[in-house]
Amino acid sequence: MRFRKTRSAILAVVAGAAAAVAGLSGAASAAPASQFSVVNGAITAAKGTPVPASGTQASLWSDSSYATTTIDGSGRVQIGAIGDNCQGWPTIRVTADGTLLGDTTIVSATQYGTYPVGPALGAGTHTIKIQLVNDLQTTVCDRNVHIAYARMETPVTDTTFSFAVMPDTQQEVLNASDTRFKNRTDWLVANRSALDLRFVTHSGDVVNWDTPDHSQYVIARNAMRSLETAKIPYSLAIGNHDTQATGVGGSARDPEHTRELVRDTSVFNQYFTAAQYGAVKGQFETGKVDNSYSTYDAGGVHWLVLTLELWPRTEVVDWAKGVVAANPHHNVVVVTHDYIDANANIEQSGSYGANSPQYLYDNLIKQYANIKFVFSGHVGVAGNRVDTGVHGNKIYSFLQTFHSNTTNPVRLVEIDTKADSVRTWIYGPYNNQSFTEYDRSFTTIGLVR
Repeated sequence: MRFRKTRSAILAVVAGAAAAVAGLSGAASAAPASQFSVVNGAITAAKGTPVPASGTQASLWSDSSYATTTIDGSGRVQIGAIGDNCQGWPTIRVTADGTLLGDTTIVSATQYGTYPVGPALGAGTHTIKIQLVNDLQTTVCDRNVHIAYARMETPVTDTTFSFAVMPDTQQEVLNASDTRFKNRTDWLVANRSALDLRFVTHSGDVVNWDTPDHSQYVIARNAMRSLETAKIPYSLAIGNHDTQATGVGGSARDPEHTRELVRDTSVFNQYFTAAQYGAVKGQFETGKVDNSYSTYDAGGVHWLVLTLELWPRTEVVDWAKGVVAANPHHNVVVVTHDYIDANANIEQSGSYGANSPQYLYDNLIKQYANIKFVFSGHVGVAGNRVDTGVHGNKIYSFLQTFHSNTTNPVRLVEIDTKADSVRTWIYGPYNNQSFTEYDRSFTTIGLVR
């Protein structure tokens, strides 16, 4: 003889009494409703610990019993449950959105243990079904399961990560025997885990000048493939040497048309594309990486890398303003070839481009609270400054140029989102050279979340 009908009747009485008590005490003190809907089972009073907020559990009594719910998030599904042992513990089968995640056996009669099931799920709202699959009843025992909760695992966020900024590499592409450029990208890939490296950018002058065989672009392109193979997203700012304004030897290619030629980046865009960059979400001009932005997540916050042309046109600055305004919860990193000088002053001239770095600062950089960093090259060696935007936010600007003939410096930037801090240093992997005089650290940087 099975006891379920009798037990169900008793539980119905208990549930009715509980409802009456709830009615007397008023809605303000009522416990949260169960998260589950149950078929061939019941919502019963919790009897395990820790007691769920609803004070209830979904009790499943046969192989036709199941509970359903929806949960939000990403990661592995976790089930909290206790079981009644009857010649063995109960096993449940869990599906998500109609797809089998797996089975798990509940091995405690008193503690709502957490049982992860199946592979991680992507972000979203998921429909979860939990079914008893090994019901057993004898004259002396009854195997059942009682589900307290279903939820997504709470992932542990690693709050410390880094990104890298390559300086002017124009001296590293003059002949094929110079391996410094590729040595740098290979080193970044090899140290990806140690650095927790999430993104690589370049502050411009990737090459020195164009030639009929585009040999310097070939060297640069081969070097960047290391990052692409490792699937590390990157971006490259375009410097004056990356345009057709610069001719052989670094002088003006056609002095009468320098202003027009500084916008001719056709060869650059043959060798570097948004698809190769790996994380581009938008471009000012279709098919050109001159002005583009990429996004990624790291340290539990959102990041946006905005790469702008040298001495940008007004319409480019207006486009950039729209990008930043549309992404207020992203921490923005601006990368452009010329911004601060060797004395860490904001440059005042737009030279043979359009607008000056000061114009860029006044109309874009200082106007948005989520712009956190600016990186540039072009002049001097290395430097930094800190400005305060119109919203009281700090803006950290760094110069790295070097034009080295002996090593291959790279600026490494370590962010700790929990400590709200940044630490940056410059290192040349080619000859294991550290440039400690440029080490900088800042706290309370005001990351947006």
